[in-house]
Parts: sequence; C-alpha cells; structure tokens
Amino acid sequence: MATATLLSHEIAEGQRLIDALNAANLSVDSALWNYAPEPETWRLMLTSPLYDREGSLKTYGEILSVFREVKPELKIDWTALVAVSPKHDLIEGLRQIQQDWNLDLSGRRMTNDRINQTWVEDAYIYQIK
Repeated sequence: MATATLLSHEIAEGQRLIDALNAANLSVDSALWNYAPEPETWRLMLTSPLYDREGSLKTYGEILSVFREVKPELKIDWTALVAVSPKHDLIEGLRQIQQDWNLDLSGRRMTNDRINQTWVEDAYIYQIK
C-alpha cells in the first residue's frame, strides 16, 4: 500500500509540465504519476517518440530544458521525471485496456493492479495515446 501521498498540487504541476512540453513541440504521448514502493516515491513517467528515435539521454535533456523554462517555476522535483519509450510494457498495457474496453483512462487513478506484467501499486494517469 502506498505510504507517500500524491497531492493535488503535484498533479496540477505535472499537467503544467505536460502542457509546456507539448507547447515546445516535444510531443508527450502518454504521461502518468506512478508510485514506486522502493524507494517510496512518485515518478512522473513521460513517453515521447523522441525516446525511440534519439534515446533516453536526448529525451531527458529535452524534457529538462523545457522543465527549467516553465514560469512560474514548477514545484515538482526534476529527479521524479522518468522518460520511457512509448513501447514500455506498462504503457502498452494501458493502451490495450483503452482499446479493448473503449475507455479513456485520462484523469483516472489506478491502484493495486497488474498491467502487462507490471504491478501498479498506485498511479494517476494524465493520458495514454
């Protein structure tokens, strides 16, 4: 069970970052806060086609470049950002759920579930494309 609480201001700040990334033409296909039981922290997972084209370092660099430019300054820890491929198992599993059940998972919370062999203790989903 999650011991760290994801606060509404963190959800709002994550949305501000996603909006800034999209405005900067760094397309964010999918985004979600995901609770990592070890070391008991929340991670903001972001997927972009850039990850598969240019790799993780280039993607992180682009994300951090936009992160630093957001005004007023974002009140989330940049070390919580995780860039992953749009082909990541969790993202593909969530995408499949949306297709199979004709759902839009945007704005939903998910707790204690297994998605595509990945255990999700707690998550807040912004968007899955």
